[in-house]
Amino acid sequence: DRVVEVAASVAEAGAEAVTLVNTLLGMVIDPDRAAPVLGSGPAGGGLSGPAIHPVAVRTVFDVHAALPGLPIVGVGGIVDARGAVEMIMSGADAVQAGTASFAEPRTADMVRTGLEHWCSTHGVRAVAELKGCAHG
Repeated sequence: DRVVEVAASVAEAGAEAVTLVNTLLGMVIDPDRAAPVLGSGPAGGGLSGPAIHPVAVRTVFDVHAALPGLPIVGVGGIVDARGAVEMIMSGADAVQAGTASFAEPRTADMVRTGLEHWCSTHGVRAVAELKGCAHG
């Protein structure tokens, strides 16, 4: 996987951590105009938010599996505590909610308090206990 290769390269070059993933290239074509409405031009277009969450979780999972000692900030479609838990279980040390914050400026605090509640209802004493647990 190319992302794993890049993560290994930046770690070898001295990076202390990586942030995975962020906005993905995307394109939407308006069939009535036969022209791109997202993704046109040299700058391209991006897809972010909940639509990329499964891709982000998988990417974090793969990089953590290949480079378990490399700290990862998991980014991509986190809108609630459940998304944060998934990302941490896949191997993230920390998470970030970006796109969701445009619609709800309190997203970060809502994720934090939701994560505390999730941990308490699942008998988890510290979020760190969840890191990478989906790897078995």
